[in-house]
Amino acid sequence: MTGERFVVQRAAGKKWETLTVHDAQADGSAAFAAAVQGAPRAFLRLIRLQADPEARGEVYDWTLVSLHDPRRNPAPAALPAAAPAAKKAVDKRRQAEERVRVPVRLYIGLFLSGAALVMLWLLAGRLR
Repeated sequence: MTGERFVVQRAAGKKWETLTVHDAQADGSAAFAAAVQGAPRAFLRLIRLQADPEARGEVYDWTLVSLHDPRRNPAPAALPAAAPAAKKAVDKRRQAEERVRVPVRLYIGLFLSGAALVMLWLLAGRLR
């Protein structure tokens, strides 16, 4: 077992939640890239942990290798698997732009018939 590990973590409130732990930097970097692709709006980091040889138990010194800040880094390019989500966004935009005909004639007819009924009711009340 080596004294060096690579950890992918996600921000959870004020703490960091460990997602994966790897022994090789290449594996850790690949897992970090996959995590960024999977959750582009999350704060993620890749850190290198080095065991402290003088301490008893598991004591590590850590160094930041990579950080994904969604406020500063735009979302990465969409994968082909994300294409249906992009298509749904385009469909929603088209639906928002599509005009819907309002049945104005129907509304006017209903208003006039209601007004006529009220007038007849008032006239019938006065004739008695």
